Amino acid sequence: MLQSVAISPGTGKSHLLVALGVAAVEAGHRVRYFTAAELAETLYRGLADNSVGRVIDTLLRNDLIICDELGFAPLDDTGAQLLFRFVAAAYEQRALGIGSHWPFDQWGRFLPEHTTAVSLLDRLLHHAVVVVTEGESFRMRQARTKTGGRLTNN
Repeated sequence: MLQSVAISPGTGKSHLLVALGVAAVEAGHRVRYFTAAELAETLYRGLADNSVGRVIDTLLRNDLIICDELGFAPLDDTGAQLLFRFVAAAYEQRALGIGSHWPFDQWGRFLPEHTTAVSLLDRLLHHAVVVVTEGESFRMRQARTKTGGRLTNN
């Protein structure tokens, strides 16, 4: 499992996850990419028609499942439980790539239950390679280059 974390946006988390996904596909592996919102929506649809177990089983047919932008929007209790259920099912069975801009000690900001956050992190970090991206947003750097170093609020 790869966990990419950064405080600042635009430091390459998504780019890294997509590049790893492309490399995995080129090596013959099955890969599925989701934003966290898309993954939660997929799991909610399974909950609605009582097929969440089958949905998770289908997702786990992939060798690598990438979940980007975790924490951009808070999850409610049900969404957090569905995410935990998915991660628990993938634990030690499939590779997960997770992208988030939240440091681990602040995951309680988007997960409603402390115990869910701790249990989720316990499984995600057990075999993880954690990559922390730092620095200035490449988008902001590019915007300053285009404007001669000035950014204004007009």
